[in-house]
Amino acid sequence: MSTTNDRGHSHPGRRISKPALILGLVLGIAMGVAAIVSDRLWLGLAMIALMVVLVLFLVFGSRLSDTVALLGDDTHEERHVQIHQRAALHTLNILALVIVGGAVVDIARGGHGDPWAFLGFVAGVTYVVSLLVLNRRT
Repeated sequence: MSTTNDRGHSHPGRRISKPALILGLVLGIAMGVAAIVSDRLWLGLAMIALMVVLVLFLVFGSRLSDTVALLGDDTHEERHVQIHQRAALHTLNILALVIVGGAVVDIARGGHGDPWAFLGFVAGVTYVVSLLVLNRRT
């Protein structure tokens, strides 16, 4: 009998998805390599080390804390899914406010609103496309 469930958890003690672990490590390596290639060796090594520490924190912390498990994509319970959805909604609203506020301040200072306008455009299009796709699926 396999101890791996359909969410990619290898055993009951670990409540973090394997894709989240892999993504964290890949991002750390990508950031580190980018910094090293631009002649910032110590920054690159620090970025890699930081992401390794984060992944280790998620692996071991998820065994002790529901909150840490949620950071590692633990959405096997309906309550956890709802918490993720509410957190994403709060994040979207605050990020939209920051983007619009940044654009307004930049324009008021005589700038063109860049890169705020681009970020607002990407966020808006992503949100609308997500609404369209998710509305058709349900």
